[in-house]
Amino acid sequence: MTSRFRHAGAHGISVRARVLVYLLVLTAVALAVAGTTAFLIERDSLEDGVTAELTARGDDYVRWVAETEVTGVDALMRDAVARFTGTADEGAVAIIDAAARYVPASDPRLALEDDEQLIDLLWAQTSTAVEVRRAETASASYAYVAIPFLDAAGDRIAVFAIAIDEGQRVHELRETFAVYALVAIAALVAIGAFGFFTVGRLLEPIRLLDRTARRIGESDLGERVPIVGDDDLARLSRTVNAMLDRLEGAFADQRQLLDDASHELRTPLTVLRTRLELLEPRDPDQVEATRDELLAVAADMSRLVEDLVLLAKADRPEFLRLAATDLNELTESAFARMEHLGDREWVLAGSATGPAVLDAQRVTQAWLQLAANAVKFSEPGSTIRVGSARIAEDVLLWIEDHGRGIAPEDLERIAGRFVRLDPETEGAGLGLPIVRAIVEAHGGRLEIASEPGVGSTFALRLPWREG
Repeated sequence: MTSRFRHAGAHGISVRARVLVYLLVLTAVALAVAGTTAFLIERDSLEDGVTAELTARGDDYVRWVAETEVTGVDALMRDAVARFTGTADEGAVAIIDAAARYVPASDPRLALEDDEQLIDLLWAQTSTAVEVRRAETASASYAYVAIPFLDAAGDRIAVFAIAIDEGQRVHELRETFAVYALVAIAALVAIGAFGFFTVGRLLEPIRLLDRTARRIGESDLGERVPIVGDDDLARLSRTVNAMLDRLEGAFADQRQLLDDASHELRTPLTVLRTRLELLEPRDPDQVEATRDELLAVAADMSRLVEDLVLLAKADRPEFLRLAATDLNELTESAFARMEHLGDREWVLAGSATGPAVLDAQRVTQAWLQLAANAVKFSEPGSTIRVGSARIAEDVLLWIEDHGRGIAPEDLERIAGRFVRLDPETEGAGLGLPIVRAIVEAHGGRLEIASEPGVGSTFALRLPWREG
């Protein structure tokens, strides 16, 4: 058994071995309980059968004695014995004057006359009731019924007894269950062999999981656990794969954040260092100007870091705070804030109604970012149309401007990080990536339609979830 299935708390015993031991112990206990219960039931049934058989024979002889015309104890005992037909474990004896006088001539039969201890016990019996009793001697364990014969004075003159070697019958029953025990042992061996291979197959997903986990490192999170079957272990494998997807995404976001931060902060840090190196501390005017310039650079760096952190959090579950939101109120609130972004002719072209489950703050943030871009790339006094609508199973939030537009070859890359089509335009190129991150966190997508010289339309298409 390979060490990959071992656990320190189990003293080095493999999972397969432990499961197999539990299975065999449980099966053995079940077979033992079933066999013991069956044996006890059969033994009680055997004893009841012996009691019923002897009771019937005793009653039959009592009736015969009452009806017979035979006279004389000696003749009566001889005829009583002659009526008996025994088997290997059944016998009868007529005792006169404390000695076995007559026995059946049938063969095979149980020779009661050979057991002196039994003969003495039968003659010494004081009870005159004809009932089944049990006795154990050095030779056998008997169940018997004894019919005493008394003279006129009430003294015992003869005893006629029928006995069954109950111990022999119980012994035969034990032999039967000994065979059962051998069959049970053979069954345990078969179950052990079958279980060894079956448990191995059942634990195959865990083996694959262990092997995959050993191969996965921080630099290689692309490995995934193969899915075997469609049971609980298969679901565990899917869960682990989903966890690996999240880890891979988290590491990718971390690397992206570090790359972006190092790339974008290098220039402002260089500016800060250069300006500080060239600063003449004895020139108050230069100190004041440098101070204002460095504060502006620091503010830009702060905004850049906040945007990068926001993008890094976009894949986390806590990024959104979903709640039922009235679409009409959301549209009117966002439109009221857009009107203060610039000197444009703002038009509310439509408003959806009804509740939807979304993060109102994040959606408003993304919508306002699209509005700010529309202001940035359009002329003062131009028209910007804003609206929301419910289309089938989607919610559409859109901004339409009449600005410079976007060339077809730039549409695919415009939402990338740090992409600025116009180098002279202010900003780090993180506005649209943040918008896209917000809408994708909702399970939606950012749609862009544009024509150079005519204008652009940006739309947030979100899946509609009823509140």
